[in-house]
Amino acid sequence: MKDKIVKAAKDAFIKRLRNNSDVSENTLNAQAIAREWRSQCWNLDPARILIEATVHPDLNQRIDIVDRQDNCAYEFKVSGKNATAEFYKDVVKVILWNEKRSDKLKKLVFITEDDWGKKYLETEMPKAFITYLARNGLQVEVEYIKHGTST
Repeated sequence: MKDKIVKAAKDAFIKRLRNNSDVSENTLNAQAIAREWRSQCWNLDPARILIEATVHPDLNQRIDIVDRQDNCAYEFKVSGKNATAEFYKDVVKVILWNEKRSDKLKKLVFITEDDWGKKYLETEMPKAFITYLARNGLQVEVEYIKHGTST
């Protein structure tokens, strides 16, 4: 299922505007991409896929996609800008999910844009953190999406 969910993100990302400095337009575009991705994921298997799954009612946080069969969370940061902060926040959401729920997640797949995301996430600190998480039972993968490619 991972490959299908990541491919859905890539397909939705193709619609991304490029070379636009209008923050409002980029925000609306990112929201549209995320909606398209969630819709494509839902259509894969509505019984298996949870969309915007609540971590815990008291925390007011959601995980973009949860694959209930594979116990895997997916988070999609459309813009690679500020990907590091979003990455750490998403890891914390999975940790808290596992602390507060009986249906533990085994894996997080963090999807983001290649140009900016890789610049910040392919550094020593995130790599060391991913290794630490793996030693403690949570597998984390980062998937990068390039402009104009769906494969």
